[in-house]
Amino acid sequence: MTGKPITGRSRRRTTTRAVKIAESVSRVFITFGGMGTIVAVGGIFLFLLSVAIPLFRGAELRDDASVAVPALPDAVAPLHVAMDDYRSSAWALLPGGEVVAFALTDGAELDRRTLFEGRAPTAFHAATHGDSVAFGFDDGSVQIGRIGFSSRFLSADDPAVTAEQQASLQPGVWQRLGKGLVELTPEGQLRLQELNVSLDEPVRSGSASRVLLITHSDSETREVFTVLKADGSLRREDVARRKNLLTGLVTVKVKEVSLPLQPRLGHGAPSFLLQSDLADSICVAWDDGFTQRFDVRDATAPKLAESLQLLPGSDLKLTALTQLLGATTVVVGDSGGGLSGWFLARPENEAAGGDLRLVRGHTLPGRPFAVTSLAVSARNRQFAAGYADGAVRVLHMTSEQLLAEAAPTQDDSVGESGSGTGAVADADAAADAGAATGSSGGDGTAALIALSPRADGLLALGAGQVRHWTVRAESPETTFAALFRPVWYEGASGPAHVWQSGGGTDDIEPKFGLWPLVFGTLKASLYSLIFSVPIALLAAIYTSEFLSRSMRSRVKPLIEIMASLPSVVLGFLAAIVIAPVIEHIVPEVLAAMLTVPLAFVVGAHLWQLLPQGVALRLAGLPRFAAMILAVFAGLGLAALCGGALQRAFFAGDIMAWLDGQKGDSVGGWLLLTLPTAVFLVVLLRVRLLAGWTRSVTRQYSRGRSAAFGLGLLVVSLGGVVVLALGFAHMLNGAGLDPRGSFVGTYVQRNALIVGFLTGFAVIPIMYTLAEDALASVPDHLRAASLAAGATPWQTAVRVVVPTAMSGIFSAVMIGIGRVVGETMIVLMAAGNTPVLDWNIFNGFRTLSATIAVELPEAVQGGTLYRVLFLAALTLFGMTFVLNTIAEVVRQRFRKRAYEL
Repeated sequence: MTGKPITGRSRRRTTTRAVKIAESVSRVFITFGGMGTIVAVGGIFLFLLSVAIPLFRGAELRDDASVAVPALPDAVAPLHVAMDDYRSSAWALLPGGEVVAFALTDGAELDRRTLFEGRAPTAFHAATHGDSVAFGFDDGSVQIGRIGFSSRFLSADDPAVTAEQQASLQPGVWQRLGKGLVELTPEGQLRLQELNVSLDEPVRSGSASRVLLITHSDSETREVFTVLKADGSLRREDVARRKNLLTGLVTVKVKEVSLPLQPRLGHGAPSFLLQSDLADSICVAWDDGFTQRFDVRDATAPKLAESLQLLPGSDLKLTALTQLLGATTVVVGDSGGGLSGWFLARPENEAAGGDLRLVRGHTLPGRPFAVTSLAVSARNRQFAAGYADGAVRVLHMTSEQLLAEAAPTQDDSVGESGSGTGAVADADAAADAGAATGSSGGDGTAALIALSPRADGLLALGAGQVRHWTVRAESPETTFAALFRPVWYEGASGPAHVWQSGGGTDDIEPKFGLWPLVFGTLKASLYSLIFSVPIALLAAIYTSEFLSRSMRSRVKPLIEIMASLPSVVLGFLAAIVIAPVIEHIVPEVLAAMLTVPLAFVVGAHLWQLLPQGVALRLAGLPRFAAMILAVFAGLGLAALCGGALQRAFFAGDIMAWLDGQKGDSVGGWLLLTLPTAVFLVVLLRVRLLAGWTRSVTRQYSRGRSAAFGLGLLVVSLGGVVVLALGFAHMLNGAGLDPRGSFVGTYVQRNALIVGFLTGFAVIPIMYTLAEDALASVPDHLRAASLAAGATPWQTAVRVVVPTAMSGIFSAVMIGIGRVVGETMIVLMAAGNTPVLDWNIFNGFRTLSATIAVELPEAVQGGTLYRVLFLAALTLFGMTFVLNTIAEVVRQRFRKRAYEL
């Protein structure tokens, strides 16, 4: 056999080369892995930010056209103007009862209808949404109908469309066809848009006196209108139409209610009349802003609910008045350019049964020119205001923000467009200039304005000329203040943080207050950590420092197995099993919070009574079994004394006590001040009695020292009870009550349940990381401490724990991150109620649960969709801040431990 033998040097050289290659490869993978993690986290942040940023992007008005409408005479001001869904055509109502439809591209007349032969309406009202209209006449009669545009699709071979027209049609381009407009849809269909007018039979309303003002609300089977007549009468008429399906005969039933209008001498008749959608609240207003509101909830006894002034100054005049979608919020415009929003609410200082009052909930940005017209959106709380100088603004009521503004036209010639998309600052400058020169706008006055049904178009009609804009307002409801500060919503007694993204009707006012969700996340984290951190850290200290290695090898894997339970399973158990059970044993649960720790402490003192040899022989599994027995002993004691606790401190019924129906606050303060009393007694023993205790027991035997310690424990417990009772009676005597703060009305799915279950879910990870950190402390530190005469407990608390503090702190912070991001447990066991309440017996709603519940139903790109991404970004920011603080603190602890 030949060949050069492998020497030790060559073998070492080969091994060294392999190690260097492995190190190089590992360095590359670790570097790319770290960079990939940073890129992934940064990418998630940028993606969330990109989706949320449009929430704060301002609206835009794009000037489409300014055209003359020959069909509308300059000398006659129309009563009303409206657009179709596609912003291709509009219709205007002339004072004589004539409806004219015209194209918005060139102003050409499309159709003209005369509604009433031989008579003209004396009053008119158009619904804030839909195409319902109402007319009043000289003879006191009322006629309700519908005026709007209808769409229908034509077949490709329809004889109304010539081959030449079909060849010239392009997608998105409207062309004249008969009395309507036709376009080729992207799907290749022909959509025809035509004026549609239908009127019901006239209804006689009370006397034959002339109708001065009319307002109405309309549905398929019921029409409710209110009329003010020249004889001073104010009447509400409820018209129900029933159609016989067999005969086709329509039966009309009218219910009349006369309202007690109070005339104002020297002020003439009211200028404005409004009613709510349910017609249970009716307002009349004079041009000086004085308003009378009538409560018609009881139709048999209507009453004047209040008289109030809508204008802030006596020199102002009421120039425009309308209602937002839902007819709940009243928009007020005055001669000074001011805009405000009013709605019914119950003042905060009034009882629950008090009367509702019309309150000013919103004040919006104004201009130095009179408000001449108002138009509201049929989809949201967006509205437009026209001014005497010809400027037009688009605003949002809830967020109180100016979305966009079109400045007055500088040239009234046909075909010329104004600044349109000019900045707000420029528009204000122009307004200021107009005010300085005393200009009133002249022909530039925006006599009538209208928002398209989809709120994506704006039209201003004045002096026979129409200006038309495209409105782009992606999320008008959201500003930083509307998301994170109190907002005064319809019907509320004052500004508040509210989350309510939807409702049962389309006219619901969306409420996107994120603070209740942030608060719920913090509340879930706090109560979960109160339960989990002490158990996890004490278990880690006991396992690492006091449990034998053989038992540790069994206990630690068993606890780690707890982490394998899916959170959805825990949430299901919490909602279906645990919550209903705890609801019936609340006193016993509260007692268990006291008796279980007490059983451990008493058990530890009793263990000291055992002879030293016996205690050493039982230090393994028997002592662990004794600890388990102490848990059951504490639970058994809680079951026995729960009823007594309820009778003694909670008036025999803890549910009624929590609801504030009976009992004083002593019981609540006793439970809340017990931890403080325990801390003070322990501090007293450590600071003042520790030296005396050591000097007394120095000559005692083990058994006698244990008996002395047990007696001192009994005295300490008595001191805790006396001190806590003293605090409780003192706070109760001061008139303070914890109910309504940390405790309150019991809700089955609450923070207590979530704290237990979420704490149970995070205990394994905190325990494992903390135990690993404690176990990694060098044994020579323990040996040195024990050799210096310290007890194992002193060694653990004063040497091992401070050395491992960086790892322990990291374990707690990882647990916090797990709790903050927990979804399924809080979703199923927290009640999903977005309230600002620290009550441990009440529910809450977290950011993560809200995202999980509402994101599948949110329209992609809509406001709710983007707000949910903002909620995710907020959660991302919270965890990022927590982790950053945790890393800074961990590095500080690590530096101190390294010095050891």
